[in-house]
Amino acid sequence: MYSGLASIILRLYDLAYIERWNDHPRPFNISELDKQAHKAAIAYVIGRFEESFRDRKVDWLYLIEGLIFEALQRAVLTDIKPQVFHRITKERSKEINKFVFDKVGEDLRAFDRELYRRFVTYFEALDEPREKVLAKRIIKAAHFLATYWEFNMIYSVGIRFYGIEKVKEGIEDTIEDFFDLVGVERIYLRKKTFNFVDLVGQLRFQKRWILSPRIPATTVLGHVFIVAALSYLLSLKLNACPRRKFLNFFTGLFHDLPEVTTRDVISPVKKQAGISSVLKKYEKQQVEEVILPLLPEFLRQEFAYMLGFLELTGLPVKLSRAEEAKEGSSDEFSNRIIHKGRIELIDGEIKEEFNTDEMHPIDGGLIKASDVLGTYTEAALSLHHGIRSKNLKSAKNDLNKELRSKSYRGIDFGQLVEQINERLKES
Repeated sequence: MYSGLASIILRLYDLAYIERWNDHPRPFNISELDKQAHKAAIAYVIGRFEESFRDRKVDWLYLIEGLIFEALQRAVLTDIKPQVFHRITKERSKEINKFVFDKVGEDLRAFDRELYRRFVTYFEALDEPREKVLAKRIIKAAHFLATYWEFNMIYSVGIRFYGIEKVKEGIEDTIEDFFDLVGVERIYLRKKTFNFVDLVGQLRFQKRWILSPRIPATTVLGHVFIVAALSYLLSLKLNACPRRKFLNFFTGLFHDLPEVTTRDVISPVKKQAGISSVLKKYEKQQVEEVILPLLPEFLRQEFAYMLGFLELTGLPVKLSRAEEAKEGSSDEFSNRIIHKGRIELIDGEIKEEFNTDEMHPIDGGLIKASDVLGTYTEAALSLHHGIRSKNLKSAKNDLNKELRSKSYRGIDFGQLVEQINERLKES
């Protein structure tokens, strides 16, 4: 069931080693993992704008898998200069594709044969349905907008750098080719939606594990992409309905966004200092007053639902017995559905009867376990690379115990931990 998944996770973490723009002066470390996360967030905005303002159908599962596939491709090809990358993929696409398939194909095939088939088709298909063409255009536009966000940071310190004006002109000209997409124009022209994209980008500056040196260093933004990808891939094993896969991916991607207003407060401080409830109240206030106003009206309910601030959706909420017992509302990791216009929090796992698009199911428990597994992998990687840290060792042991007791609808996270450890021993 999990064969190949550990290798896929570690391959995605390879993106954290890749430093972008390493031939330019940079005001901060710009990693490929952060870029892929930012690109995914921008793709969400552009896609939802197309649905709302243009009434166009977006193939969201194709788009999400495209984001994961392109991230894996980039992990294999590393940081090739854009001009070179676009040329070789155009003139030597067969050879490049074969190289990528050889590197990651076996792991994808072992995990899910149909996913591997879609992986190959994604890069080789020439004649595709309109919805898939649109999804690829959205991904490509998001790619250039994320690149442009990075470039604007570089431009401020490298304005006298030879050739930088040519780079600027090239990116801007390319983005203009996507102005038929409503969201692209709004983001590029720095309208209100740009501020949301900018806010997401600020998660690049929040380092994870602030008390410990690590290899690779990761940010909150990079971490959430791993959580999103894991949540989606494991949703395939649940035979989740399309809406459930969509919500699991984007809930994973955005679940830490409120931390842009609080910074990444480490778990021991939250738990042992007893400030979790205070932080949650503050985050709710910031989501209501800062984050949601940056989104158009039609997106706010969905976004509040994904973030777990259910009171901000405007829908009535039925708490689960567990939530009632702790006299609290839900969080981003609660299992929930929307039934007959009311949000319902689910005790235990989401059952098959709720596995329909109309119910808008979110597997908060699965996303939480993916979050913990990503955190465990970060600690394990650093220790594997020889980092000596009491904090990392202690955290790894605690996370290992937590994961070995976690399962979700037959998904054994303890087994995934064992496979990650085995892959690290082999490397």
